[in-house]
Amino acid sequence: MLIALATPPDTNMYGVRGFEDAPHVADYDPWEHAALLGAPLKSNTTLPSGIVAAYSHELHAIFFQPGLPEDVERCAIAHELVHFENCDRGKSAREEARANRVSTLRMVRPSRIAELHLDHGDLRGIARGLTVTEDVMRLYARMRRNGLRL
Repeated sequence: MLIALATPPDTNMYGVRGFEDAPHVADYDPWEHAALLGAPLKSNTTLPSGIVAAYSHELHAIFFQPGLPEDVERCAIAHELVHFENCDRGKSAREEARANRVSTLRMVRPSRIAELHLDHGDLRGIARGLTVTEDVMRLYARMRRNGLRL
């Protein structure tokens, strides 16, 4: 499954310009991706309890709680960028599933997992090594089990 995105032709960032997974390719950087897309990222202390980040279609901006752990912020921004790219208007189950799937595929590289298996045999250790949440690693594992093309 390839996802076409409007990015500059010289962009070579895993998950943004195809799904190349090679040693010379940098890990996905949601902050860089947001800058490439012109997506405003705004710290917001007034998000509802339990919400770490949100995309506002009306304001065409992504808001996130300040002071989040790096893995949580990285995953939340990557997820909300998918909503931004698709101009999602609401919280449909389909939009959420797409945002979860696409952001996970951008952040989790099979070659990096292979590298980390040498040091970490568990999802928690791999998640730490990839700077993603355990929830993202569980989704990735489920997608692999279900045969989703990576």
